[in-house]
Amino acid sequence: MIGQILGDRYELLRELGCHLGRRTYLALDRYRYEQVVLQLLLFGGGMTWDDFKVFEREVAVLQTLDHPAIPRYLDYFEINTPDLKGFALVQT
Repeated sequence: MIGQILGDRYELLRELGCHLGRRTYLALDRYRYEQVVLQLLLFGGGMTWDDFKVFEREVAVLQTLDHPAIPRYLDYFEINTPDLKGFALVQT
C-alpha cells in the first residue's frame, strides 16, 4: 500500500498503526505538498456497523473543533479501489 494514492490526492508514505479494520498512515497531500495523517476504516478485517457509526461520529466532531492541541479535520472520502473498500479521514 505504501506509494498508493487515495482520493486522487493523498500518497501513502508510511503506516503508523493498525487495529481492527482501522489503519493509520502518514501521507503526502499532493495538492498542498504537506504531510497529513489518513485514518482508514476498511471493510472486512473485523469491521462492524458500530465501528462505522463511531468513525462517522469522529468525523462529525472533528469538523466542529478548532483547538491547537487537536488534529484538524481536512477531508473525508470514500475509498473504492480493487484492493480497498471503506472510508478515509484526513487530519493534520
